[in-house]
Amino acid sequence: MSVRRSVALVAALAASTAALMPITLGTASAAPVPVHQAADDEVVQLPAGRWEDSPIYAKWQALGGASFAGDKVGDEIYLSNGIRWAKFAKYDIVITWKEGLGAHWMSGAISRLWQPGDAIVKSAATMDQVPVSRGSQAGAAIAYDTGYSVYYSDAYGAYAVAGKQRDKYWANGSVTGKFGWPISDQIAMADNGGVEQRFSEAVSLFQQVPSESETYWISGALRDEYREKGGPNGFGWLTRDQVAEAGNGWSAQAAKGSIYWSASTGAHALSDFSTGGYVNKGGPNGHLGYPTTDTSEHDGGETTDFSTGKTLYARVQSSGFMWMGGRVRDTYDVNGGTAGPLGWPRSDQTPAPGTDGQYVRFGDNFDKVILWGPRTGGSVVGGPILQRLRADGDVAVYGLPQYGEMTTGEYRFQQFEKATVFVRGSNVYTLGWDFRAGWWQTGGTQSPLGMVASDMYLVANNVIQQEFVNGWITCDYNVGECYYDLKQSAAQATSKPTLEQAREKGTKFRATGSGPRK
Repeated sequence: MSVRRSVALVAALAASTAALMPITLGTASAAPVPVHQAADDEVVQLPAGRWEDSPIYAKWQALGGASFAGDKVGDEIYLSNGIRWAKFAKYDIVITWKEGLGAHWMSGAISRLWQPGDAIVKSAATMDQVPVSRGSQAGAAIAYDTGYSVYYSDAYGAYAVAGKQRDKYWANGSVTGKFGWPISDQIAMADNGGVEQRFSEAVSLFQQVPSESETYWISGALRDEYREKGGPNGFGWLTRDQVAEAGNGWSAQAAKGSIYWSASTGAHALSDFSTGGYVNKGGPNGHLGYPTTDTSEHDGGETTDFSTGKTLYARVQSSGFMWMGGRVRDTYDVNGGTAGPLGWPRSDQTPAPGTDGQYVRFGDNFDKVILWGPRTGGSVVGGPILQRLRADGDVAVYGLPQYGEMTTGEYRFQQFEKATVFVRGSNVYTLGWDFRAGWWQTGGTQSPLGMVASDMYLVANNVIQQEFVNGWITCDYNVGECYYDLKQSAAQATSKPTLEQAREKGTKFRATGSGPRK
């Protein structure tokens, strides 16, 4: 037979087998069988008869005889499991035959993998070797009755794919799909008995229990991060295939956490605990976006930063997942973050009612808070000042804090946009609106009125008064006027002025509003 006829015959065989994917085997798919495993089948005497009567001879002749494969090398081998095979002089060609499967040929790296050295492998080909290609990359493939296939490429060599790895490989397009060519046999993973198999398009298949458990794939930067975290031995076995996420991103899930990737953020690993909080808040499709750091452990919890400038706080003890970002988070960090006096956040960052600000709660009893606004910046409010703020209608009434808590003499105080809260011992006073404006006009902490000595109180219809250590301020909102008056004697120290006395003896200043909202 001419070389031209042999090439045509190979092409016809290739067309008839449909490029190997999927391949119909003569037996059910078995467990993966390492290709280099030598069979223990006994080589037995070939039944009496002529070489010309052998089905191997018939196949050799059909392929073109010596012009295609060269002459037979050595004897035809006949195994006790019914497999017959013979090797030929050209291209390491081997032909196998088994009842029900017929005779099929293989060559080159594929036949050398099937029969390394003098070892005899107890498998029969279920098809002829066929050419396969991925773009300009040429190769060949074949399948065997023990449930594995071998793929060869000029670029990577010959490797076997079997069992659930082969099922997953075929489901994703085989050689022309997203995996490409196999570039390794199954690689045993240290310490746990599972396996990895690698493919040319930066893809790996991982299987925890060979032959039994499901096989999952991971690729590219996700795979790099998975390996960086120790792979199955460090991050646990994959629990699903890599999946597409919002914005052309990808994610992978393992027993000990997840890995998320996007083009702008790269791949980052989250612990299993933090993954739960991230998914609960929408994952990549939510307001957090993609992670920009790996999860880090500290101070009894975990933190992860995200592309929207927000941080997820996962406090293990309380199983709580809270987020904050931007200037609110900056304020938190300046105050020590998770290791500081505020501890872990106990709420998400939330709009402050009645303002354009934001807040986050802290403490077991929510007895501390960060309040932030675009005009005021961020400040911590806590203790009796926070209690007074909440009791009087919160920031919708007082406005946002303009500073942190400060001290003057025996007083602690904190200034809000519309009022200031003073604490002296167990006494808490609010000084705000026109009363604070009048006190500031007279010198504030240096005012002859002295420090505030009471809350505001009603003395007549729409008339409000507040006492100071050395005097009073009285505001008549019926006429829009306020008056301040100093205590001139010990008798006055306990005698509150009437509206008439305030008008007669006090210094007048104009009220700016309709009265405090409290």
